[in-house]
Amino acid sequence: MTGTRTGRRGSTTVWADIDLHALGRNLERLRRGLPSGQAVFGVVKADAYGHGIGPVGRALQRFGIDGLVTADMGEGIALRRAGVTAPILVIDPPLPSQLRLPALHRLSATVTSVAEARALATAANRAGRTVGVHVRVDTGFGGFGAPGPGLTDVLAAVSTAPALRLEGLYTHLSGAYGPYEDGGLGELERFGETVGTARTAGLLPPLVHALSSPTLDRSALTGAARNIGCTAVRCGAALFGIRMAGGQGDAPAPFAPVMSVKARVSRVTALEPGDFADYAAASAAPRSTPVAVIPFGFSDGHHLHRLTGGVLLIRGRPAPILGRAFMSNLLADLTDIPGVQPGDEAVLIGRQGDHRITLEDVAARSGLRPSAVPLLGPRVARRYRSNTVEEDRRE
Repeated sequence: MTGTRTGRRGSTTVWADIDLHALGRNLERLRRGLPSGQAVFGVVKADAYGHGIGPVGRALQRFGIDGLVTADMGEGIALRRAGVTAPILVIDPPLPSQLRLPALHRLSATVTSVAEARALATAANRAGRTVGVHVRVDTGFGGFGAPGPGLTDVLAAVSTAPALRLEGLYTHLSGAYGPYEDGGLGELERFGETVGTARTAGLLPPLVHALSSPTLDRSALTGAARNIGCTAVRCGAALFGIRMAGGQGDAPAPFAPVMSVKARVSRVTALEPGDFADYAAASAAPRSTPVAVIPFGFSDGHHLHRLTGGVLLIRGRPAPILGRAFMSNLLADLTDIPGVQPGDEAVLIGRQGDHRITLEDVAARSGLRPSAVPLLGPRVARRYRSNTVEEDRRE
């Protein structure tokens, strides 16, 4: 369990606390809600949703995750270099220049055509290693995957290549992420047809997966997946306690947030009437206003570009954000919070006193998907905590 992107604790003015104990509890809760024997693959793309791919990957491995999922080869290699030995599935098919990487780094590759399968088999054979393969099926989401009519040809090309090992068949449901009428059920039914085709042809691999985080409390989807014969799920947002807007109904969130974001007040000053609170004189103070300067700007959290009506917490009370954020700072109104001093802790996401700002609150105000909010800039240190250990060092 390793640390941060900064140096010593005293040099850190803005950071994200990552609660690895909460990550482990979320995995336990996820497993309890699944049919017995279902494999769980943790999605750690985009630097583990901003939580840090190396520390999170190692933690999930310790907690018994069945495998990890990355978007591209570079992320998979980063996990291997971080010491992760668990199975890793890479979603993007390898480019021609990357065909040797799955063999060299023991990564399972995605294949969507016969040509891709043959090229990968040639590279794996030259490397003298066997490469695991998952075939992705296009069920109507962005054109990603093999078309249903040609699926058996793709599966056969993989299963008959000595240097390839057919491990999985999967799709991704776009309808699960928005307020669509069937919530992805039509896509899942189309996937079921391809699963049936593969089964009839004797080409069905052991891992069959379609469900992701926003589908976990949708009984129509989980029931259909069970009937199809799905044997695994891919979950990212749920593991990190991120509730995807429009995707999980109104039920209480069963997963705990893993990240909180904090900063130290760097200055306490005042705006006089007519002083500008942001670039281009877009906002002016109507009265004398005490303010805190917070060293967290739009380079640290891109949601600040579009955040309206936001607050942060100082001394356990909400402080309205004034104007639009600067690149490296923002201003907070201290009118109702006396006594604030440089060095006081400000909470941008998380709990302080009786108040809490959730990642979903920030997403709603900025118009972003909740999973985009924790994608923080490089200045923001990560501090990794478990129930017994806290580490804060350079990754």
